[in-house]
Amino acid sequence: MDSRLFCCVDGGASHTRVALYDGAGQRLGLSVGGPTSLTIRGAGAWQEILAVLENLARAVSLEVGDLTGIHFGIGLAGANNSAQRDLFKAAAPAVGGLRVSTDAYIAALGAHGGAPGAIVIVGTGSVGYRIEAAGRCRLVGGWGFQVGDEGSGAWIGRQAIMQTVRVLDARHSRRATDLHRTVANICGATRHEMLAWLWRSEPAQFAELAPLVLDCAGDGDTAAMAIVTEAGREIDALAEALDPGRNVPLALVGGLAEPLDPFLPDRLRNWVRNPQEDPIHGALMLAQGRAPDETIVWQNR
Repeated sequence: MDSRLFCCVDGGASHTRVALYDGAGQRLGLSVGGPTSLTIRGAGAWQEILAVLENLARAVSLEVGDLTGIHFGIGLAGANNSAQRDLFKAAAPAVGGLRVSTDAYIAALGAHGGAPGAIVIVGTGSVGYRIEAAGRCRLVGGWGFQVGDEGSGAWIGRQAIMQTVRVLDARHSRRATDLHRTVANICGATRHEMLAWLWRSEPAQFAELAPLVLDCAGDGDTAAMAIVTEAGREIDALAEALDPGRNVPLALVGGLAEPLDPFLPDRLRNWVRNPQEDPIHGALMLAQGRAPDETIVWQNR
């Protein structure tokens, strides 16, 4: 009997999912914790992962004080930064096995069963990713909140904030809508209140505004409609960069993939197919050694 355990981690900027599997590949349990994006937490992401693992093990009546019998498959946002990934791996405790990739890689593995294919992750951030063959992968976007994450929850929230501060300044080109009034109620209706909110907010807090924008868009709010329609175009642009011919299988994954579906361009909706499995399944493939190491190619030349 295979006595190994497999710990599978899907870590992002808003939350982290941790699952435990036995040696036969049966899921023992799953738990959710806080953010483990390397951009936000760095090597400190280990603290969150191990805390969630400890709680999960307790819930399924397992003793995991000794980690040397556990093989980890970990996909983290921000792991495309090789320096941060190396620091995270160097900070690892003694474990039975450790393989670390981007969250995009495990999502693509799960979405296409390890076969070649493309995904666009639409969550707190956004990134386009394509598995070409034998671990060779292409990544587009994923530059982070400061300059990228187009079409993501954080980007949608930021667009809503940008419009709202213009309304507060009487600089907005159109009349204020319910979206602007609601955002002002949440984030601040005065300069002092808004600056205080902005000062303390991370990308995850901006992303928390995205469901509000989507709700307003569903009600026909013109300002919200403009934001989510542009988000759809940005997601389409990421997909286009991965495969201009639109020939490879494409899946949209992440917490906003389904809510944004009504606002996507028709040509993108006609291309997209449902993912086969979730990112945790891709992390299991990594932990079990059923997937090659990730090799990112930045440009397709």
